Amino acid sequence: MTNNRFPFDETLVVIVLYKQLLTQSESFKSLSKGIPKSVKISLFVFDNSPKPGPLPHSDAWDITYKHDSANAGVSRAYNEAHKVANRLNKKWLLLADQDTEFPDTIFSHYQNGIEKFPGLNVFAPFVYDQKNLLSPFKLFLGKGIRIKKPSNGIHSFRKLKVINSGMLISVTAFARANGYDEHFPLDYSDIAFCDRLIAHDSDFVVIDSTCRHNFSGMMKKSESETLLLRFTSFCKAVLMYKETSVNRVSVIWIIFPRMLKLFLKTGNTQFIKTGFTHSFK
Repeated sequence: MTNNRFPFDETLVVIVLYKQLLTQSESFKSLSKGIPKSVKISLFVFDNSPKPGPLPHSDAWDITYKHDSANAGVSRAYNEAHKVANRLNKKWLLLADQDTEFPDTIFSHYQNGIEKFPGLNVFAPFVYDQKNLLSPFKLFLGKGIRIKKPSNGIHSFRKLKVINSGMLISVTAFARANGYDEHFPLDYSDIAFCDRLIAHDSDFVVIDSTCRHNFSGMMKKSESETLLLRFTSFCKAVLMYKETSVNRVSVIWIIFPRMLKLFLKTGNTQFIKTGFTHSFK
């Protein structure tokens, strides 16, 4: 299957890094394999790491790099990428975090979707993690729920959501949605953005392609303090989503299962305290 028909010259890929070199990123390594020889594609790297990292020389990529030691999160990164896309007169944005492994046929699958559904502006692959299907997923009482693999083709954001990584979206649709809500640096950034898209681009296409998400940032039991900071951030995102969303949200339904899982994993009672504090605000 050839990738040559994909509009490489009209696309900006964005990869968000955190404490990882670009050359170690699964997204960068796998997407590089799908670029045909003699083709060059624009890449925007938004690096949230404490210190900036080196960039490789590449004949396939025209790289723009921005470092943000404040770790503003993926929402800021994707909004910055949209500004770069506008400056470069791009038509498409391909969103990626550092941990997604794309098949080398991914660009041809995007192109097939664009050709088959020319009126639509958002395309997303099936994404699996170590457990099972991660994206698309359903939302129930504000919580993401795993589902059995749906059919590829057109779906509604009113019924299904997708994660950020792997989303190919037109620059126009991104602007109509007013970009990402930067109140959600990481957790719920994808859900909040899918909600924003509903007003003007309520339908999206699931392309017939499978990606793997490897979660290189998963933490161990010994990293209890870091896990607690992440859990606190997650709880704040849940409360923010409840305040800003028109959807019904059950804070206890969302927070308590994660709270108990982390407590059992670490034995740290601060997870119980943090969970209860945020659940009954």
